Amino acid sequence: MDFCRRDFDPDAVLSGQYLIQRLDRYNPWWEEGARASVTGEYQSLRSEASELLDNLCEPEDRLLPISGPSAVGKTSLIHQLISALTDPEFLEKFIRDTDRRDRVRKLNIPSSNILYLPLNDDPIFQLHPADQIRAAVDHFETHVVRAATDQPQYIFLDDIHVVGRPNKRGNTSVGQWEQLVADLLTEDDQRKIVFTALDQSRIWERLNSIESHQLQTEAPDKTTEVLPIGFDDFLRMRHRELASTPEEDRFDSGAVRDGLKTAVQEGNVQTFVSQLEAQASDALLDESTVRRELTNYTTVGGTLSLRLASKGVPLNEDRFIDVIRGRDDLDFNSVQESALADFRDNLLRGGTGLGEVKDVSGLERLCALAAHERPTGNVRFDELIEVLDIDRRTLRTQYRNVLSRLHVLSAASEYDNQRPRNIRLYLRDTGLMNAFCGYDLNDVLRHEPGLDESLAKAATFYHTIRLSNEINHPHDPKRGVVKFWSGTGGNVDFVPKLSGRPVPILWSYNRGLSELRREIEAPGFDALQEFLEDDVYRSERDPVDKAHYQRLPASISERYRRYAKRDGHRCRYDSSDEVVFDREPSFGIVLTNSRTALEQGVTVFNDGPKPIVQIPLWTYLRLG
Repeated sequence: MDFCRRDFDPDAVLSGQYLIQRLDRYNPWWEEGARASVTGEYQSLRSEASELLDNLCEPEDRLLPISGPSAVGKTSLIHQLISALTDPEFLEKFIRDTDRRDRVRKLNIPSSNILYLPLNDDPIFQLHPADQIRAAVDHFETHVVRAATDQPQYIFLDDIHVVGRPNKRGNTSVGQWEQLVADLLTEDDQRKIVFTALDQSRIWERLNSIESHQLQTEAPDKTTEVLPIGFDDFLRMRHRELASTPEEDRFDSGAVRDGLKTAVQEGNVQTFVSQLEAQASDALLDESTVRRELTNYTTVGGTLSLRLASKGVPLNEDRFIDVIRGRDDLDFNSVQESALADFRDNLLRGGTGLGEVKDVSGLERLCALAAHERPTGNVRFDELIEVLDIDRRTLRTQYRNVLSRLHVLSAASEYDNQRPRNIRLYLRDTGLMNAFCGYDLNDVLRHEPGLDESLAKAATFYHTIRLSNEINHPHDPKRGVVKFWSGTGGNVDFVPKLSGRPVPILWSYNRGLSELRREIEAPGFDALQEFLEDDVYRSERDPVDKAHYQRLPASISERYRRYAKRDGHRCRYDSSDEVVFDREPSFGIVLTNSRTALEQGVTVFNDGPKPIVQIPLWTYLRLG
């Protein structure tokens, strides 16, 4: 008898058999309840968890999208949310806000009312995915959910983007997940759906293709973006006291961001400076400690920080420094190699999923070039495309588009230049920059000349994008736009747009504001003052109907137009309504990591055309 023989059964896929038979493994809280919690796996929660918990408590918020690149912690975030819903001990340990904790407790959700489906766990789930997900949800309702309960059901769909792909003819899509989500919401008004996907713009595009009455709710104005952990999150993981002390004693980055937004809008820099000075009185960590932690952060970045924690090296232990110095039994280079292998795999998957890249491996080559060359200064387009052996269109519409949407690499364009000849390249995760080259903390500290500044500058660009995303409304066409400006003799390194106004930021790593003022030749400082007194902002253009060189769906670009015309924004359009111009800048910023900043802190220069604020780099990075 041939025991290996088995007839092919297509119904096993169509009926969701493969997914259903793993549901108990994916949802251990059905049997174990609070014992399935991940309480013991973390030292602190990411800031995004609090926002999502608040949304889960709101009855009208039935659809909660989470976006972000692979391997940044979206799945961990989902498991933290589930633990918060099922485990009182988790709430006590991690949720310091008593009002938020009480709101979650009042939900009183039975653990049997929570379904988690990791759609990327096995490629077989991506065959007829809508049928399989539907079958799994039906099984959940029939055999798991408690009968006669009026509590909502929470359905978590992890990596929902993997269900969409070209069909055999290549011209339509398999796995239209947006229609599936709409159907699930329509069938039961007690359902809430949380899902993760790679790209925010793709989520908006899909959801806006569905009528609001089909969704039974308005399409969300924004997604919760989960990005590689920023410097402030890193500090809280390194120093637990930052998360455990009363809120009034902590550095309040939200209050400083609010002060910055008000100062930009009203043209009164003192509103921003007052908030910075008030938060600088936070004595939980002294400036020299935070400055030192900045070097540790730029060594490992966000991805490697989480990877080390998953390997049993919590960030708040002394062993963490030994590991990243190469002085521990755990080989840091092997951790880097493992992270880099996963990065390459995720990059190829993500690049393929977003489409329109003919040579997906070219994305990796560009990332490797940015890691080794660290081109944070001006790079001529012609030289870059010659090295990459591609044309300008491929670089702009394929490479830059996909890498920006995956939050992997960003290319800063020239401000006030409609035909830019230069570009600047920044890998967003500095840990991956080091992984490409095999650098550890010793290299960052002293062995590789200029490495520490290059890493810090890349981290600053990434955090400036985060700051723009935090302050600007999701419908602001200038949200996340950060450029550089070339003046008569020098450059202004970062020009984000906040509330429709540019904020020119000069990078001055080793020299503070007082030193720049004394120097006879300070081209960067001269360029900053030139920007503030000139009218370059009048011709700077941002398209309304494109993002990352990709045309936006009409429904989204129309939202951008409506928002940009609001009184608080006051952007000026061209005659075709396709482009918005900047308003006049209110003040400038000098970022410095100099030792004089330890003594001076935040200072203001008022002798130029407009005020210029010196901000220590370690303080600025906490805002994003």
